[in-house]
Formats: sequence, C-alpha cells, structure tokens
Amino acid sequence: MNRRVFVIEAGKAFPAVVGALYLTGCGDSSPSSPSATANISSTSTVSNNHTHDVGVPASDQLKAVTTTYTSSSTLSHDHQVTLSASQLATLASYGSVTVTSTNSTVTGNHNHDFTFQGKKA
Repeated sequence: MNRRVFVIEAGKAFPAVVGALYLTGCGDSSPSSPSATANISSTSTVSNNHTHDVGVPASDQLKAVTTTYTSSSTLSHDHQVTLSASQLATLASYGSVTVTSTNSTVTGNHNHDFTFQGKKA
C-alpha cells in the first residue's frame, strides 16, 4: 500500500472513529446517574412547637439499602428518619416521599413527618 492510498483509507475511517467516541461519551441522562440527582432536604412538620431539618445526599439516592438519617437538633434533641431503598429510588427519579421520624423521649413522646422531593442537579 502506498502513502496516498493509506491516507485516503485512514480519512474514510476517521468519521466512524469520531462517531463511536461521541456515542461512547454520551451518558444516559436517567436519574441513575449521580450527577443527575441533587442533594435534597426537608423541614419537618411542627410538633411540640418546633421543627427539624434532614438532608439526603445525592449519592444516597442511588443506594439499594435502607438508610437512616439524624435530624438537626432542636430543643436539645434530634430524631431518626429512615428511608427504604425503594423510597431512595423514588427520590432519584424525582418523586416525592413522606416519612415519619422516630419518637423523641427527650422532650416528650412525639414525632415529625418529613416530605422529601427529588430534584435534578
């Protein structure tokens, strides 16, 4: 093969290589991509004249396991908020879930509801 033929044949292959690289570089924009989800937070319902906040990192929304979060401390106590794997998946697909915290025995037996809304990054 002479130089001229090689250059022509290589030039024919160039668009195919560029196209393959482009397709490979195009990621799926579905919620299962960590960059597609955002950190989310929720402020609880009022109970005993106060509220709490809880945050869920974007990376946790992709977990396939139940995860428990600790709320902010208000009036010298906090609450535990547990999200199941399916609830985290709902958030990752931009859905909404409401969960009830555990009871607090520090300032009286009470709990709070937290509503989380999934969102894109």
